[in-house]
Amino acid sequence: MKTRNYLMWTLAACLCLASTACSSDSDSQIIPEQGETEQGPTDTDGEQPSVINGGQVSGVWKAGSTVTVKGSFEIPAGESLTIEKGVKVIIEKNEQVPVEIMVYGDLYCYGEEGSEIQFTVPDSEKNGSSKRVWGGIFGADRQAKAPDMVFLYTVFEYTGALTTNNSYSAHTFKSTVGKGVPAINTMDQNTNLVIQHCTFRNNGQDGLYMQGGNMIITNNVFEGQGDEAGGEAVNFKAGINLDLAYNLFYGPSNSAAKLSGTTDNRTPGSFTVFNNTVINGGGRKNNADFGSFALESGCDAYIYNNLIVNCKWGILNDLTDPARQAVACNNWYYGYTQSMVDGYQETAGNDEKGTGMLQGEQNAIKGKLAGENDPEFVAYDLSTSEKTYVLDSAYDFHLKASSRALTAGADPSVIASHAHYVNSGLTIDGRTYYTPAPSAYCGAFGGE
Repeated sequence: MKTRNYLMWTLAACLCLASTACSSDSDSQIIPEQGETEQGPTDTDGEQPSVINGGQVSGVWKAGSTVTVKGSFEIPAGESLTIEKGVKVIIEKNEQVPVEIMVYGDLYCYGEEGSEIQFTVPDSEKNGSSKRVWGGIFGADRQAKAPDMVFLYTVFEYTGALTTNNSYSAHTFKSTVGKGVPAINTMDQNTNLVIQHCTFRNNGQDGLYMQGGNMIITNNVFEGQGDEAGGEAVNFKAGINLDLAYNLFYGPSNSAAKLSGTTDNRTPGSFTVFNNTVINGGGRKNNADFGSFALESGCDAYIYNNLIVNCKWGILNDLTDPARQAVACNNWYYGYTQSMVDGYQETAGNDEKGTGMLQGEQNAIKGKLAGENDPEFVAYDLSTSEKTYVLDSAYDFHLKASSRALTAGADPSVIASHAHYVNSGLTIDGRTYYTPAPSAYCGAFGGE
């Protein structure tokens, strides 16, 4: 669908999709070691499962069905799980071993506009104080064939649970237990991944934490990722080729995107980031590490035509382990307080965290005083507290016809020359996906 129409259906999806399933208590269980099987209902015999207790799962979850997940499960190497439009996946809480989904094969989530797939929790868990109900989806590393994953029109909420000794991801995602986990993680640099038109909300940790892969991540909404202790909307490490475009990042606890480079002896991360809208980044933490975008560890980053509004910091670069190559051009900045505007200047930085503002940004629209460079959103009060992280259906982040941001962007052809998949695309499950072409306006949504 066209970018200008995207926000309306997205905000409706964020606020109107509701779980109708009743909750049920599940007994704690020990997850088997990799290679063992604790078999729950699967779809390998062609039957539609209604409950997954754990074990190995593959096949097809049919359109409009409801599947309750009570225990962690894996998609075996050489097999795939396809989730069709309108499926509701209700994940029950397990304090001893939070539910996780390990992808050794392939995972395809084919939601559609108006018939989104939901990864959610029972209604009884939505009213609690913690967002960290389940553990998320993990693409495995070092398989004969790297996992491929596609997520279209899919909602993810209430992830961020802490790993235990028996968690699938305990010694793969992190080397120690007790770590909050993201909604989606990859670990193999040969993984192919597409995330488009998805919604991430009410997640206690990072929305995405990626450790390798070829990625198209566009036209998504990241609403309030992390909690007051921290969390990025998206966090990318080494071994990644990424196009990140046309996303709305609203109220991430730390940054909208953390971009890293040379960990784990993998190739440097290569990131092309354009036409995103970032609002209230870093506002919920007293000393937010970042705010909009953050670079480190020898990555290559090209950052164009983004709209950065009421964030704690502008584009930060690690002072002791900076990006290898960083180009930032034609990004638009607005702050309704003087401290925000001061945090965008090249003289600014977070001394405690060892980061400084990226130097040499070209054609940046920053200003020196609070309130300069109003982007002129169609419907959003720019004095809304920077601690706000819940989207309201009345918000409209398209730009008014009089907005200077409509023509302030860099030449789209220059941006496209740095993008990975605008022309070549990624082919997964017989379908080829492309990054949408860059636009000459700043931000994700263009004119009204």
